[in-house]
Amino acid sequence: MGIFKKKIIREIHGGVWGHMVHVHKIDVVTLGDHMRCVEREGVLESGEQVTFVRIFRPADVQNKGIIVTGWETFDEHPDLTLFEGYLTRENKAFLERRN
Repeated sequence: MGIFKKKIIREIHGGVWGHMVHVHKIDVVTLGDHMRCVEREGVLESGEQVTFVRIFRPADVQNKGIIVTGWETFDEHPDLTLFEGYLTRENKAFLERRN
């Protein structure tokens, strides 16, 4: 039996995809080809469980010679985060532009 690890860098999906297209007017080609995200589970101050999301361009990360090891990579390099927010259990996304 193997242990499966969750991928660190993920494609944009679900409610986050819809939010980026409809609210931030990002076209689907850009989302699919040029943007990725990191996620972590967490809890809002209200007690609601959510998935926190940070969206970035892999090309920007590569150009700076940085290796994404997880959420903390963007704590150390906040200039690489394009959008940040969260996804609720009901698949509703709330994201703000960072850079």
